[in-house]
Amino acid sequence: MLAGALLFLLGCAAGPQSTMVLERRVRPLATTGPDAVALPVDQRYRYGVVVGSVVTDRGERGCNGEVWLMPVGAPVRDVRSIAGARLQNMFRFPQLLPGRYELGVRCFGFLPIRRRVEVRVGQVLRAVVTMARRA
Repeated sequence: MLAGALLFLLGCAAGPQSTMVLERRVRPLATTGPDAVALPVDQRYRYGVVVGSVVTDRGERGCNGEVWLMPVGAPVRDVRSIAGARLQNMFRFPQLLPGRYELGVRCFGFLPIRRRVEVRVGQVLRAVVTMARRA
């Protein structure tokens, strides 16, 4: 009986999963570099921004699917399409009010992923998403 339960648990153990690595810069109000482009001067004292990219577990750029950002507790989503093998594997959600959001990615043939993120005024939050294939 114990061996059967152990085999069941091993069979249910998590295999490869999609991952999301979040990066936040130390100097959020930088006036040079990529963050200055992602969050223009006239917006950096009112809003935050979420940017990111999607790659597959084989290192290919993008996949056919969508990325969304949803305020926690709200019934609405901002959805963006992503496509494979082009620059459209990148996404951007500009002019975000500070608060907690749910960031999610789903692609055909891959395991979906979602994470809670916190947006702060004047900060650029970067998400690097690696999609794992469905078994």
